[in-house]
Amino acid sequence: MKNFITIVIATAFLVISCSSRPPVEEQPSEQEQQTEEAQTPQRKDVWGWEYNNGPRGPMNWSSLNPQYYMCSTGSKQSPINLVWHRPKQGNPLKLSYTEGNATIINAGYTFRIELTPQSSIQFDGKDYLLEKIEFRSPSEHHLSGNQLPMELQFYHRSSNGLKQAIVSLFVITGRGSAWFDRLWEKTQSLQKFKSSPTFRFNPDQLIPPRQTFYHYVGSLTHPPCLEEVKWFVFNTPLQLSKEQISKFRSLFEQNNRPVQPLNDRDVTNY
Repeated sequence: MKNFITIVIATAFLVISCSSRPPVEEQPSEQEQQTEEAQTPQRKDVWGWEYNNGPRGPMNWSSLNPQYYMCSTGSKQSPINLVWHRPKQGNPLKLSYTEGNATIINAGYTFRIELTPQSSIQFDGKDYLLEKIEFRSPSEHHLSGNQLPMELQFYHRSSNGLKQAIVSLFVITGRGSAWFDRLWEKTQSLQKFKSSPTFRFNPDQLIPPRQTFYHYVGSLTHPPCLEEVKWFVFNTPLQLSKEQISKFRSLFEQNNRPVQPLNDRDVTNY
């Protein structure tokens, strides 16, 4: 009888003790966690693609996700090798870049300057708003077979959001540039997928006075490799010092896609 009473008391104590604990929250499964991460806009590392020569590199992008099929089947892919030929008369591209608010984001594969969409370009009667600037090293486009140290790409989008246009500037080794140092200071404390405080930035300071360029229709140079992107690759390069280029490469040693077949596309030098 004594043992029975002891068991009853112990059981009652256990029930009271368990009922007084806060409920344990149900933890998502590993698959649910991966799905949630993949839906986070800035978490491009979990989308499965990379710029290196490994199994998730450019040669295998189309096999990583059904949405990336155009990376291997598209006929208008970028970048390409640009071959010099005599420029045409006239300049059909109008740039209207002004100072505005900006932030720098460590996108995991590059630094990205995101801008308030107030600067724009106009081509063939259509306006495209400037959204962001990204750094690539070494250059994605080649110039008469030569790859250059870096390339800056200015991403624009039409007012209805359906069309994209990219202004691209080569970077060569030369004089140091104060604008790069100012931007670099803002990146020093940035962890992956984090952004800097807002600051004022004028993209026009990066545009050379002589604005001759190669124009062709291509694609994004990263998945999903969407086509019908209007490219404007300037002939006149920017200059950065050897030390400035090395600083960028110390964090992003290779973030460029190899050149793609031209496939009889027209390339016009203006």
